[in-house]
Amino acid sequence: MTLGGGDQLARGAVKAQFPVPNVSEDKWKEMFGGDNGFEERMRKKALSEGLSEEQYEQAKQEAAKQIQEIEQRQQQEQEEQQAKIKFRAVLDRIVVQRLEEEEKVGKFYLPDEAKEKPYKGIVIAVGPGKYVDGDLQKPSIEVGEKVVFGKFSGAEAKIGFQTYLILREEDIFIVEETGE
Repeated sequence: MTLGGGDQLARGAVKAQFPVPNVSEDKWKEMFGGDNGFEERMRKKALSEGLSEEQYEQAKQEAAKQIQEIEQRQQQEQEEQQAKIKFRAVLDRIVVQRLEEEEKVGKFYLPDEAKEKPYKGIVIAVGPGKYVDGDLQKPSIEVGEKVVFGKFSGAEAKIGFQTYLILREEDIFIVEETGE
């Protein structure tokens, strides 16, 4: 008698081989649907319960509208809560919000795990500066400027629903200026 993969692991084995189920493609589509299997199953169920095609489409549109309204309400609540949070940078620290760039490979979007962290951002807050030999050196960077920094520079801090990057002025390489 051979043990299944889970039994092997439970008895202290370092690795286990799980059997591959032998399911035909037709059976798989029947169980889980094809490209649009869920929606097709829901349509068939609605039609079998006595709804007409028009009633089903109307219910589907109403559900999509409700989902959109809920998502908008949640986003608005998050923005309102984020607006209530006040913070300021200290010494020569600079708070930057990374600029997220949409990355695509061909027609496909990359998942967040596959993307590199952006190295550009917008300055959210600037500290008053630091003292050098008794004199206060003010930072040359201002709030609202686009900056380029090192890939592994600074420390991330989550404030409210946003994640910010906290840098020192010397971690910033370039300040992008608009052509005015």
